[in-house]
Amino acid sequence: MPSSKEPWKSPIWRSRPAFLYSQRPIARFVGRPTAEFLKIEPAAGVVLVACAVVAMLWANSPWAASYEAVWGLDITFRFGDFELHHTLKDWINDALMAVFFFVVGVEIKSEIVTGQLRSIRNAVPPIAGAIGGMAVPALIFAAFNAGGPGAGGWGIPMATDIAFAVGVLALFGSRIPSGARIFLLTLAIVDDLGAIAVIAVFYTERISMPWLAAAGALVLLAIALRLLNVWSAPVYLVVGVALWLAMLESGVHATIAGVIMGLIISAKPLLDPAIAHAEAQELAKDGLTTEETERLVKLTRDAVPPAERLQHQNHRFSSFVVLPLFALANAGVALSADLFATALSSSVTLGIVFGLVIGKPVGITLATWLVVRLGLGQLPRGTSWPLLAAVGMVAGIGFTVALFITELAFRGGDAALLTDEGKIGVLGASVVAALLGALAVHLIAPKAAAQDEADNEGPALKDAQGAGLGLADCSHERLEPRRDAALAPQNLMSQPPATQLPEDTEARNYLDEHSPEDTVRRFPWFCAAWARLAKNALESGDDVAAYAYARTGYHRGLDQLRRSGWKGHGPIPWEHKPNRGFLKSLHQLSRSAAAIGEADEAARCAQFLRDSDPAAADALT
Repeated sequence: MPSSKEPWKSPIWRSRPAFLYSQRPIARFVGRPTAEFLKIEPAAGVVLVACAVVAMLWANSPWAASYEAVWGLDITFRFGDFELHHTLKDWINDALMAVFFFVVGVEIKSEIVTGQLRSIRNAVPPIAGAIGGMAVPALIFAAFNAGGPGAGGWGIPMATDIAFAVGVLALFGSRIPSGARIFLLTLAIVDDLGAIAVIAVFYTERISMPWLAAAGALVLLAIALRLLNVWSAPVYLVVGVALWLAMLESGVHATIAGVIMGLIISAKPLLDPAIAHAEAQELAKDGLTTEETERLVKLTRDAVPPAERLQHQNHRFSSFVVLPLFALANAGVALSADLFATALSSSVTLGIVFGLVIGKPVGITLATWLVVRLGLGQLPRGTSWPLLAAVGMVAGIGFTVALFITELAFRGGDAALLTDEGKIGVLGASVVAALLGALAVHLIAPKAAAQDEADNEGPALKDAQGAGLGLADCSHERLEPRRDAALAPQNLMSQPPATQLPEDTEARNYLDEHSPEDTVRRFPWFCAAWARLAKNALESGDDVAAYAYARTGYHRGLDQLRRSGWKGHGPIPWEHKPNRGFLKSLHQLSRSAAAIGEADEAARCAQFLRDSDPAAADALT
């Protein structure tokens, strides 16, 4: 789609551009700026806050009665004698929120299979931090409410809101080390997994064994389909809807169905990306017919893991439709002087506030310190203990899932009052945690962090992103090796046309006289320097950065190979010495892939190296 400043002038349009790309004032000054805003990381948090504020204003306005009337609207579906009867608020909480939890489940699956959670050494600190960040707030809440009517709300302060927490860190840009971002993201994912388990086990009011058995059978069916290598999305959609219905009727919260289906979806692609890439290059060699274009689209789609594709497809709907509707339906509390006074002295409110604002950072920091002290893990690269504690304060933002658990936690005669007190506690604690966490990060994060990042891992990531050579996700604020977990680019169209680059001799001489960092700044295309950076990063213990460097060198080498006539398959022409840098990058890619736990990719890289040049493979290994 056109991306120029005047997209309506692009010759791509048959007659006139789509409305969003037209020169109409509402498209130019509202539509496109809004679309760009929705792409930035804090956007989901901003929209969520806005909806929460609207809900509070609405519930306390002269039109407060309409708030209850709208969300209490009865919606009934009948299928013969079977009837589903819920309010609009319940449909949002039970049905739409299943989409949110499906996205969470897919994210968890991706992290377990190809992300941070696959490597024990990298995963231990954030997992321990998440456990501490759940346990300490729950204990604080229990201390305030032991034996009281609000004792059932102990699960409320356990949850961290991913959108808000990551959005707050995003405000500080490159001042936040990538290791700290990865730590918070992984912690929030594990935290969500813990909250899901708490909902399933402790906040289930009744159990219908026949429906639960039906749900179990559907789960087994979905697993069998996965084992049989069934990849049809409509099939899984039908099974998922049936599983949601069975969960809803069983008494186990229906949103658990979303998590289960997310965990079942494959996190590895159907097609081998390297072979698919080669076939795509072969198809495009002499131009494309309509049928070949359709084949190319299928190759591109099936070379991407379904978990990644579904997460991308559903993320915006979840972030900008489901969660805002949830906030509108659940954040509105009719405040009165009596309720406010009661909440200020309520053990429920105080337990939530102290649990999120104090318990979260204390639990996260102490648990992480313990595992690092025991040698089970290491502090994230570039992250000091004060900065880790500040990140823990940001993790005290417990908006979405905390409100969700609040709706489930309290039963009995005082349930409505306790729920309102709990919501006030969640909203108040989230605001305080966001402000204090942002202030702490601002004061503690080193002002020179951006320059440090640029001098160390920054060049690798920025140059890779700028060149479009398959490392766009690694250059994102959270460095994710799983995005490039295949040997060739997962996006088959991501490789740019071959570009005219300087001769290799000058770069080689420069590398002999300067550091690899200096070389990639002056010659960002030179893959031997990236291989050296990867080797240095591996030796210093930074496996993730090594992987990013090696990937960049690998893709730069591919670009050089294409210029020398290689079409993505067949023998590699070794007439030009620069290809030796490609071999070295490939070797370092194999080593770094093994270091981050991607054994399959490490084996493929090693085999590719040996097939390309056995003598060089022997010399390097």
